[in-house]
Amino acid sequence: MLNADAHNPSAPARRRSQRDQLRTVKYLMLFRVGLASFLLCLTVLGELTSGNASDGLASPFSRFVFALIAATYGASLVYAVAYTRVRDPVRFAYWQIGIDLLITTALVHSTGGAQSGFCFLYFVDVVAVTLLTRRRGAAGVALAGIALMCAVSILGYLHVIPPVRGQLIVPSDLSRATLITKLGLNSVALIAVGILASRLAALSRSADERSSEHEAIAGDLARLHENTIRSLTSGLVTLDLAGGVTSANDFACEILGQDVTTLLGRPLASALPELPRLLAEAGPAGTIRRSELTASRPDGSSRHLGISTAPLSDRTGRHIGRVIHFQDLTELKRMEVVVSRAERLATIGRLSAAIAHEIRNPLASISGSMEILRGLPNTDPDGRQLMEIAIREVDRLNALVTSLLDYARPHSEERRSLLLADEVGEIVQAFEFEKRESHAAITVNSHLEGTVAVQAASGQMRQVVWNLLRNAAEAMPAGGTIDVRVDRDPAPPRAGTPGASAVIVIRDTGTGIPKADLDRVFEPFFSTKRKGTGLGLATVARIVEDHQGSLEIASEVNEGTTFTVRLPLASSTRTSAVDWEHAA
Repeated sequence: MLNADAHNPSAPARRRSQRDQLRTVKYLMLFRVGLASFLLCLTVLGELTSGNASDGLASPFSRFVFALIAATYGASLVYAVAYTRVRDPVRFAYWQIGIDLLITTALVHSTGGAQSGFCFLYFVDVVAVTLLTRRRGAAGVALAGIALMCAVSILGYLHVIPPVRGQLIVPSDLSRATLITKLGLNSVALIAVGILASRLAALSRSADERSSEHEAIAGDLARLHENTIRSLTSGLVTLDLAGGVTSANDFACEILGQDVTTLLGRPLASALPELPRLLAEAGPAGTIRRSELTASRPDGSSRHLGISTAPLSDRTGRHIGRVIHFQDLTELKRMEVVVSRAERLATIGRLSAAIAHEIRNPLASISGSMEILRGLPNTDPDGRQLMEIAIREVDRLNALVTSLLDYARPHSEERRSLLLADEVGEIVQAFEFEKRESHAAITVNSHLEGTVAVQAASGQMRQVVWNLLRNAAEAMPAGGTIDVRVDRDPAPPRAGTPGASAVIVIRDTGTGIPKADLDRVFEPFFSTKRKGTGLGLATVARIVEDHQGSLEIASEVNEGTTFTVRLPLASSTRTSAVDWEHAA
């Protein structure tokens, strides 16, 4: 449901103006009560100092003044009751000012007419109306005040209106010239007050309107600033001079893994340990165009950030802190490592293929020559034994070259839709049988989702799983546990495979791999094992890459290693998954 203010932008301004007018009416009511109280005190004090207080307070004049004061109090009480029900503050104020003019006129008559000291009350009503309405309202009240003042003064002077019995100053005590002079001066003063008050009220009203416009503009700018900061896809944090966080946008909180209430007031160095060093290098008000550092998150993970800083100043140009802007480069850095590794492996693969071809030809010649020499009739037993050793080593070298060629150029095999659970399950059974025969204390736990299908070469998928299982077993010489899981990952794969992906996870409880070696484990001939050739994991990486998949590794020394293979789902699997999501 839409708010009515959305269709009428001036509605809030009108409501604010009405509130201001009601506040002015309230002040007028309080001023009226205060003035009546002052007049009451003044009357009582005057009668008490006259020497005959009891007769003075009971005199007709005192009773008349008390009646005016009582009328003022009564009117104020009525105004206070009606105040909460007022819908039109200006009309309500006009009624009050009209009654005030009548009470003021009666007071002026009872205190001497044109020579009364209470003629200034007409000025108060003129000023009051300028705080509520436009100039014509002030002019009307000023003219009404002049008319009432002149009428009561002249009628009192001519004895048309009789004086109050006991009145000390009688309107007829003035000469005609003095009467005209006083009425003229009071009228001119009343007109001048009306004009000046109207002008001041107009200026005040214009200033209020400009203030409201500027306030609206400032509010729009503040909302624009807030929405702009909120829509940034990078972190933005402001710091005070002490390095404490004064503000942070949503993306900064997401990158740092903390909510804004946790960040505010705390040093940003708790999340960015390298930040003080960068700020010290930049100087007290320096700018860092581009740098990189690592952010520590409360969950123990870390993010690689690209960061820039700039000084933060107030409207006077005084330096009050810094603006920190950063982007999460973790995924970009990971992709750079993946691309760099792929390029390095491709180069090594091409070189390995060329070398393998060159080595295989001499090996064939050596092997054939040894076979001929071993078959000669005059060969002694010792020579025949040495030739057998040479032939055996040539066969071993040939197997190594074959493995190298398998890595550099995997065998072409027809790819078809495979259920990963079937392929992996058979390899796991064969692996368990082999370990049972060798009496190795290794336990394999399997969780295989049976509906996950990929478009792949069966032999190569089996080789991937076998190599990873054998690598896990070699990392646990004293035995341990291997967990094998096949599942569907609904999230987009991190290596760029489109849509959902199939996941093969093989986790062991072995010795783990040092962090310094993690980036090299997929390179040919790199191995941390004494008898390893360094081609098993390299071949796995090449096969997964040829299937447009990704291979990830996570390892902690003495805690174990986890290999995660992500492969694109077969088209039928992706379609059924999408249909199932729509049906749900």
